Amino acid sequence: MDIKRRLKDKSAVINSFVAPILLATILGFAFGGNKSVSLLKIGISTQGLTPATVKLVHESVLESALPDLIKVSYFSQDSQLKQSINSKSIQAGIIVPAKILNKSTIFNLIKNVSGVFNATFLTTDLKGGNAEIVTISANQTAKEVASGIASAIYGKLYTGILVGTVYAEINHSNLNSFVAVSQKAAIEPLNAVLRSSDFGNGKNIIGYYAPSMAIIFLFIGAGLGTISIVAEKKGGTLARLAAAPVKSSSVVVGKILSILVTSLVSILALWFETELFFGASWGDPAGVFLMCVATTLSMCGLAIFLTSLARDEQQAFVASVIVGFVLALLGGNFFPPGSLPPFMQTLSLATPNGWALVGFGRLSQEGVNLAGAIGPITILLVIALALGSLSLIRIGRVVEL
Repeated sequence: MDIKRRLKDKSAVINSFVAPILLATILGFAFGGNKSVSLLKIGISTQGLTPATVKLVHESVLESALPDLIKVSYFSQDSQLKQSINSKSIQAGIIVPAKILNKSTIFNLIKNVSGVFNATFLTTDLKGGNAEIVTISANQTAKEVASGIASAIYGKLYTGILVGTVYAEINHSNLNSFVAVSQKAAIEPLNAVLRSSDFGNGKNIIGYYAPSMAIIFLFIGAGLGTISIVAEKKGGTLARLAAAPVKSSSVVVGKILSILVTSLVSILALWFETELFFGASWGDPAGVFLMCVATTLSMCGLAIFLTSLARDEQQAFVASVIVGFVLALLGGNFFPPGSLPPFMQTLSLATPNGWALVGFGRLSQEGVNLAGAIGPITILLVIALALGSLSLIRIGRVVEL
């Protein structure tokens, strides 16, 4: 059996165990150590703020969806905030005035919309009517983060004003009702809140990049494994086997099965190692397992088909390596999720690794369960079926089954 030969010559051991361990170790040390490190610490003073205003600030921070590498602390006094900045225990501070939620502020914000937008995006001290949110920091990056949080507070105020305006128009209410509805709508969290407790978390990054890199090695490894078919045909091994009481079809199927098994073991080993040793999470176990199976079948099917088109070992090797890296570039394996231009994101869906990344990304980054990954799994299985059929037909002709 071919898998025994691959175990004997150590190629299966390298592909299924050694390579995943090395890859998991590299990813673990590259991203796994970032969990306990805070890139930036931002302080917010709540001196003189009413409970409603404090809730407005808390909800604004929550809806900012800050990564774990940015920590926000609250101070009861402005002096404590400034002292912490001076001692460098925090990198930036935000002072929110008590009148930020007042009726006068709401009307001034309506009158000075353009002024607020200019202040929000062009200066570091944001002004909204007579309510000014002050950001303090010598660190420009930290000040920009603090300004972003201040912008989120203003954004919630304008959301409240919009809701109040619609309510007043529908119910023909007076100004006092408009203000009350605007204040309540600004404080209450939106129904759809972007919560991100894991984005920016080193362990969660491993949960995305580990399968991303595994997809590349799946394709190249499967392609290199198929080279043995080309080599044995050229060396006359298949011809001698044809004379033996063994069907050549059984030989080919055995080789393909050994490639599939070792490839699947390699990605499952990487999943196990990154979660066991570095605490990474690939997502829902059932979804991850089926994604691993579907990805292995589709990537191996493509690799085997392309390799079967080669006339000799050299062409097969070139096809495995070059096409593998081209697909990785088109599919987005080398880039963070969502960083590709829109046309590239669309183009990536023309590749099996693009759909694999969609599935693994949903599981690890969005936290969906198996049901949320059924779409990518189904598409990958369809690709695997089509390419697998073409591969068997082509290889059958090559070895003269």
